Amino acid sequence: MVNKLAVKNMRSRYVEVEHPTILIDGRPLDFILDEVYPDHLLLGLVPMIIEWISLEEEVTLVGQAYESDQVIKILPILMCPDDCDLTCTLVVVEVEIMDDLVHWKRFGIDKNKQKEFIKYNGFLETNVEWLNKVPSMTFYKEDYKTLDKIYKHL
Repeated sequence: MVNKLAVKNMRSRYVEVEHPTILIDGRPLDFILDEVYPDHLLLGLVPMIIEWISLEEEVTLVGQAYESDQVIKILPILMCPDDCDLTCTLVVVEVEIMDDLVHWKRFGIDKNKQKEFIKYNGFLETNVEWLNKVPSMTFYKEDYKTLDKIYKHL
C-alpha cells in the first residue's frame, strides 16, 4: 500500500500560529504517533522546520540528512516546539529510497546528545528508542518532495 504524504499549514497542540504540518493519509503525523504511543508525549511535536531551528550547525545537519542520496538514512522528522533544536524530544525515521518510492521503515526517539550529532556530522541509528508499534509507510517520490517546504529555505 502506498500512503499519501502532504504538508499543510495548520495549528498544532502547542503552537497557535499555522505552520507546516506533515499529513499521512490526511492525518497529522504527531496524532498518528500519539495514538500508538500515548505515554510518550509525542502529540504536539512539530516538523523539523528549517526556519525555526536557531543554531546554524543544526540547520546544516538536518538539511544534509534530508538531501543525502544514501539509499538508507536516518532523518529527523519531528521536534519539540518549545526549543526547536536537537536537544529536546527528537523523532527520527529510517528512510529507504527506492526507484519511484520512499519507504519510512521505522520511527524512533533519538536519545543522542546534540554534540554527538555534530561530532558524527549526522544522525545514526545507535541510541534510538525504536517505536516498533508504528507501521512503516511508503510514498511516491513526487509526494515526498512536498517535504521541501520543511527542510529547505523556500
